[in-house]
Amino acid sequence: MDVITLAEAPLATPLTLSAVPHEHAWRLSRLGLRPGTAFTVLRASTGGGRIVSVAGSRVALGAALLGGLRAEVAR
Repeated sequence: MDVITLAEAPLATPLTLSAVPHEHAWRLSRLGLRPGTAFTVLRASTGGGRIVSVAGSRVALGAALLGGLRAEVAR
């Protein structure tokens, strides 16, 4: 499987989070985003961020964080 950053992730495609930057791991974990978690990028937001759907919730992620998050297209 190819690993991509969330900045490169296609919209409306099921993904699996594969890596989270250590400095953001605790905060992202509290939002439900941990390695192995299934999610979908719903849309791009103003300023280059993304809105993702994870475990029935919508989470806004800023553009500065997206390059450090890695994901794979879910099977």
